[in-house]
Amino acid sequence: MSKSLIVKGRPGKVKRGHYLFRLFMAGAGPNSRQALVNLRRLCKEYLNGRYAIETVDVTKDFEAAVRENILVTPALVLVAPGPRVVILGNLSDQPKVLAAIRLSGSES
Repeated sequence: MSKSLIVKGRPGKVKRGHYLFRLFMAGAGPNSRQALVNLRRLCKEYLNGRYAIETVDVTKDFEAAVRENILVTPALVLVAPGPRVVILGNLSDQPKVLAAIRLSGSES
């Protein structure tokens, strides 16, 4: 089926049952890199191609972080399905991340 997608720019409409994540990162810092690795792993395991990941490097696009009220990186924003959720950190505590984005092991 479809693979993960790293989107740049404005997202299109999100299909029902699909997830859109926006990960705010500070360059190639170790916590930012780890957050992206952890997010990709989680999506591959639990969302089976039903997701898109946008990455925003705040060192290059600080205005995007201001618009989203992001003051700390890495920060993951669940854009869709709503409601919006923000998770801070490198996403290494998978059970807490899954609970925050309203997923369980039965979703895959």
